Amino acid sequence: MRLAAFAAVLLAQVGVASATTEVPPGVTTRASGVGVFLADAKGMTLYTYAQDNTPGKSACIDACAKAWPPLAAPEDAVPMGKWSLVTREDDTKQWAFRGKPLYTYARDTYAGGAFGERLGNAWFAAYDPITLPPGINIRALFVGRTLVDRRGMTLYTRTDEKDGKSACEKACLDAWSPLAAPLAANNMGDWAVLPRSDGTRQWAYQGKRLYFYADDLKPGELKGEGKDNVWRAAILEPAAPLPGWVTVQRSDMGEIYADAKGMTLYVFNGSLEKTMQITCNPECIAANWRAVPAGEDAKPSGDWTIIPDGAGKRWAYRGNALYTHVRDKQPGAIGGDKWAVGAGGGAAFNPILLRRDYEE
Repeated sequence: MRLAAFAAVLLAQVGVASATTEVPPGVTTRASGVGVFLADAKGMTLYTYAQDNTPGKSACIDACAKAWPPLAAPEDAVPMGKWSLVTREDDTKQWAFRGKPLYTYARDTYAGGAFGERLGNAWFAAYDPITLPPGINIRALFVGRTLVDRRGMTLYTRTDEKDGKSACEKACLDAWSPLAAPLAANNMGDWAVLPRSDGTRQWAYQGKRLYFYADDLKPGELKGEGKDNVWRAAILEPAAPLPGWVTVQRSDMGEIYADAKGMTLYVFNGSLEKTMQITCNPECIAANWRAVPAGEDAKPSGDWTIIPDGAGKRWAYRGNALYTHVRDKQPGAIGGDKWAVGAGGGAAFNPILLRRDYEE
């Protein structure tokens, strides 16, 4: 199934969280299927930093704080509920949520955008999650935020199950394992403990029983999605659909994003200006790389954005301009991978891998 169609199905299935979260002045919220996301007064996504491990202190200072501006709190701010205050090195105050200091990302270009999500596997969009039973978590995968167990294994539901009755018995259980609920588990909110015919108990979310798929061997794998036209990953918040011209191709690096003709899409990591000074001048870049133009009626979607390009517009991914490589002649070819790496500092053209957070 094309990812755009996949996302449309998920959007039709997923509910939106009705919970509210108390916030201080200058903070806004967005309810979703996984909980309540936090943003600043302009709607710009707020993030937490994995390196913030010391209570009451921020590890993001100097250059880090320029890329990730702290969420400032007024001098007279006082802690409230899940909100606390951090005193920064310059004696200014910063808001923290559940003990984690909050930041915006300088490269987010529009309200609700989250280009910093999982960047460096250290930055994460801040949200107040829905209530989860012990041993069940939410994980951000390339298709959206999904229910997983404590190991990170994807959970699934069946579309043909009604009134809480199991449609997976006998031979079905060879490939699909029910998510067992402990004997002491009780119903809680959207979560229910449902009995099975063999006397065991199974977790269900919003009336749908949860299962594992035997062929998923790594955390985050989605091999069961669409199986037998009845199995669906338990995705609570789908990722934004791909623009209609974007395709997914197989390559030696795994699945990658490509244009409508199957030609691999690349972004440049590092300073292109420095690269043009050291490795490849503007004429060299123009001879090897093609910008991806955006039509007048083109509309951004999620990570796929549009940026100015002289008198016209071009496509970008997470704010980085997109290119195709002139030597890629077949779908899935990656002849431009690591091109211009000689500029140093990690600078290079790189294909955009279909996001697999369990591989990061």
